[in-house]
Amino acid sequence: MAAVIFASAFVWFLLLSPPSEHSLQPYQPSKHQVDYQPSKGTKKKLVSYIKTNNPKLPENEAREIAYWIDEYASKEDIDPMLVAALIGRESSFNKRAVSKTGAKGLGQIKDFNFKSLDIHDPYNIKQNVRGTVKYLKHLFGLWKDSKDSTRMALASYYQGPNETKRKKNNFPDHVSNYVDDIMKKYRKLNPH
Repeated sequence: MAAVIFASAFVWFLLLSPPSEHSLQPYQPSKHQVDYQPSKGTKKKLVSYIKTNNPKLPENEAREIAYWIDEYASKEDIDPMLVAALIGRESSFNKRAVSKTGAKGLGQIKDFNFKSLDIHDPYNIKQNVRGTVKYLKHLFGLWKDSKDSTRMALASYYQGPNETKRKKNNFPDHVSNYVDDIMKKYRKLNPH
């Protein structure tokens, strides 16, 4: 009987006590939206470069690509302009690009790399840019002791690190042309 009286008193206490100023609110999932609007500086320059290379690209996609290039490249301490030059060479900023060899998306990443680069949808701008930057960072790490680490990393991006190690700096013409083309685009973006 004492338990019933106690339970009743407790229920009355809960019902009659004034609501707390900090009462628990129901869970609302976050609807955080990223503002892809470029301000000054790098993102604005990237949007301009992207639109110049792919004039048919919708403005909102150009802004989103620029945003994620700047975010991930800066986070990994890689020049965003180099990433933009690479993606421009690989896909002309077409997120739906598929190569003859099956490489997909902005950075033309092969299926066997998706898992290690945390890519679930290769046509997703954020995932593909993140994967491209992550892979490029890995390649820079492999060539950190090289006097020409940028050239070696770009060659590795194109033909794979094992082939680059095997050839040293003696690349076939198509690999040299690929690297030279990216470096030319990069110098236009980043004149120093």
